[in-house]
Parts: sequence; structure tokens; C-alpha cells
Amino acid sequence: MGRICASLDRMRAAAVLIIALAACRSERAAPRDPPAPGASLGPFALTYYWVAAEADADGAANTQVYDRSCAAVATVPATFARDLAVAGTGQLVDGRMLTVAGECKCPRSPCFRVLTDSRWGIGAENRALVPFRSIAVDRGVIPIGTKLWIEELAGVDMPGVFPELHDGCVVADDVGGAIDGAHVDWFVGQRLNYADLDRALHLTKVTVHAGGERCR
Repeated sequence: MGRICASLDRMRAAAVLIIALAACRSERAAPRDPPAPGASLGPFALTYYWVAAEADADGAANTQVYDRSCAAVATVPATFARDLAVAGTGQLVDGRMLTVAGECKCPRSPCFRVLTDSRWGIGAENRALVPFRSIAVDRGVIPIGTKLWIEELAGVDMPGVFPELHDGCVVADDVGGAIDGAHVDWFVGQRLNYADLDRALHLTKVTVHAGGERCR
């Protein structure tokens, strides 16, 4: 009789274990709603920017760009010099990365400096730019460093090596002379990424929220 009871006890224990494991698997499999973003800041105009590349420029290398001491940093095609001034960051064909150093009284302005520690350039307050995560803002509207959630980006498949679908979270890492008021300029790394995203999304306006719990 004792052996039968012991056997029944083991069977009951095994059944409880099976039920518990099934519950755990069910809990893991059940989708969980993501945390809520913060309050809506309303609609914002959307534009894109990227690292200008000398390798993409047409024309002869006949235009000098300067550092703040007015020493020539490089001689580049005029089209690249213009793109570099607009983008604020650019890569030379020799691999050096330049970032804007501000207006200057050299033969050509703005002036630039060579970056040694940032693959994608830097934004405001020396913040490293991150493709698909960094945005430029009007700091009078959104303080630098603010985490935001952009509704229309959530669930979008990013080009290149971005590891997963975008979760909508971005950071105000940069400013720009043409960024005024309710306007965000999305940093996408390369011009090719811009072409892919613009063709897929057709977005000129987005809905911006405070990051809230979703973008902690």
C-alpha cells in the first residue's frame, strides 16, 4: 500500500510540474503591451539628413575647406563642399570624418574639424549621432537630450544593419540652421537609407510624443 501511495504522490507531483511549465510557456508566449509613451506634442514636419560622402560627389576636386585656423583641411569637389555645409558632417575619400566647427572668416565658411572618435559625427553638445535614433530639433521647442516617441516610425523595418523593427524611440541629439519650430530632422546615416525610407514611407509629417515609459 505504501508503495502505491508513493507512486501516486510522484504522479501528482509530475502533473503539478507539467501544469506549472505549461503556464510558464503560456505566459512567455503571450504578447505584452509595450509601456505607454508620454503626452503627444502634436504634429511635426519631418525631414532627413545623413553624412555627406565625398565619394558620391561629381566634379573635380577644386574647392578647399578649412579649419578654424584657416588651414586647408582638404580640397574637394564643389558639390561635396556644399553638401558638407548643409549636412554638417561628411566623410572624405581618404576616410577622414569632418564635422562643422562654426562660422569663420576663412576664404570659405563654415569651417570644419577632423573627428577621431565618432563614426557618424557629432551633434549638439558633442553628442554622438546614431543612425535612425538621433534627430535634430529646434532646442527652443525640444531640449537637447530629450527622449521622444514618433508614432509613425514604430514597427517600421529599417534599412541596412539596424537589428530589428524600429520601436519609435529617438533622441534629440542635434540642431540645425533650417530646423525651426515643430520640425524634426531624422538622422539616417547614409543617403541610400534616406532614399529607401522616403520611398517606403512617404512621410512629411509625424506625430511626436514625449518618450515616457516606452523610451526609458
